[in-house]
Amino acid sequence: MKTLSEHEQAIARLYRAYSTRFDDGTNFWADLAREELKHAACLNKIRTLLQEDSAMVIVERFSIDAVQFSINYVNGLTDRAAEPDFELINALSLAMKLEEALLEKNFFEILSGDGQEIQETLEFLSTETERHFQMLHNTLKGHKNSIEPQ
Repeated sequence: MKTLSEHEQAIARLYRAYSTRFDDGTNFWADLAREELKHAACLNKIRTLLQEDSAMVIVERFSIDAVQFSINYVNGLTDRAAEPDFELINALSLAMKLEEALLEKNFFEILSGDGQEIQETLEFLSTETERHFQMLHNTLKGHKNSIEPQ
């Protein structure tokens, strides 16, 4: 759980870097970054609840090494955001693919058991990730339409 929380924090740092780079007054990236930090806090809360609820079992779906690899990848994307040729379309595309990968890998289906509060929190995280993907997809689509010749 700690490593998954660190992953969400890495995504928040990425979105903050995008916010700094592409500040257009809408707070789009800053809002996404804040939400990712909330996700990290949710995972930390689950970690605490797991210590209190022996009915929940962590399903070993991901190795810590795989999650750490993904954190390193996200950190690399954060560094790349400072490169002069990095454009908004790159940020939107990479962020969308990152959120999509979390959905495809069922990143938040990591526990088995009857703990209702934990399951509700995981469902919330999954729903939020889907919403982020849709926001990024729609924004990317709108951006592509605005730069294509008419």
